[in-house]
Amino acid sequence: MKKIILIITLTLNAILFAQNNNQETLSKFIITDASDNGNDITETILEQNGYLVFYTDAEKNLFMANVWEKNDTQSFGRLYNTEHKKLKETYENFEADIFYFRWRYINSYDTKKGTATVELIKIYKPQGVTFKIKIVPENLDVLVYKGYMEGTLDLNKYSN
Repeated sequence: MKKIILIITLTLNAILFAQNNNQETLSKFIITDASDNGNDITETILEQNGYLVFYTDAEKNLFMANVWEKNDTQSFGRLYNTEHKKLKETYENFEADIFYFRWRYINSYDTKKGTATVELIKIYKPQGVTFKIKIVPENLDVLVYKGYMEGTLDLNKYSN
């Protein structure tokens, strides 16, 4: 009985999250390469149509979701303590933005909640914007995703 109640509660939470009309999607990061604690999980992410999305709520708070589209699951939550560092283009490197933040997340597929430390690097190439994101939750697992960005996310206005 507890499992049924838990499944219903999580399903309702996911539905309420998805139906919030006050959200504004800022950008979507399509994952093309992924690892979990150094183990390649790219095939799984590609099968799931995995991506990250950044969005705001009615109060203009910034949120991120790690979405696995095929399973219709996600980890989502608000960003805190955002810091920014700008890297200028050099002969060897493209221009880049590095963002550091804390992500207070909840999973739609289980009862786990937590806070992760995140580093997001946006790299500006002539073909478009690529990214690398490192997510370290409280259990010290290390998730690394790479890919390309859709949209125009400017995290500078959310930096402290």
